[in-house]
Amino acid sequence: MDIAILYRGIIIGFLAACPIGAVAVLCVQKTIQKGFWQGFLMGIGSAFGDFFYALVTGFSLSFISNFFVNHRVLIGIIGGILMLGLGFNIFSKNPVKQWKENKKMNNSFSKLKVLGDFAASFGLTISNPLTILSFGVLFTASGAISTETPPLETSFLLLGVIIGAVVWWAFLAFVVNIFRDKIGPRHIMWINKITGVCVMLFGTSVIIMVTFFNDKL
Repeated sequence: MDIAILYRGIIIGFLAACPIGAVAVLCVQKTIQKGFWQGFLMGIGSAFGDFFYALVTGFSLSFISNFFVNHRVLIGIIGGILMLGLGFNIFSKNPVKQWKENKKMNNSFSKLKVLGDFAASFGLTISNPLTILSFGVLFTASGAISTETPPLETSFLLLGVIIGAVVWWAFLAFVVNIFRDKIGPRHIMWINKITGVCVMLFGTSVIIMVTFFNDKL
């Protein structure tokens, strides 16, 4: 087994995860409010969403791929509406009280909230119809997979993809967490408002993209 295949998968996973989107904004917000692990676990949901689409693309699971491609308008609209609702919910909340409580509780977090964040970021990732297309482009451009690629090599490549995605989210949460103690209540308020607006903008852009530019996707 050529270890270079694993490294190639790591690079693809990192590149697929690092573009700034709704989950990245939420990861930053969660890290600032609740610490490294909460932000990191928010990103892990997106990493598994990326892995799902990489799995579909890598093993050419055409029946799943065709479903998401053929229903990309509906999926995109539903995902966009979910982003709009989530963004408005974040924008309208007062996070300062919760932020102060989290600081006193030494970054403790509930398992239920972690699962909720994981599910939200996973859902936002797979509801974006561009995700599966991006993996098609990355796999094709890198020459990582062809019709003659053995299943074992494809498996190693996909393992690298999820490792690369996890590395990105760990890096992002780590960097943001370094500056967390320098952020006060006023900053938290603004970060919450900006996060809410950004997520709503991402949701709006997804709806516009799949509605008016569907033929170009």
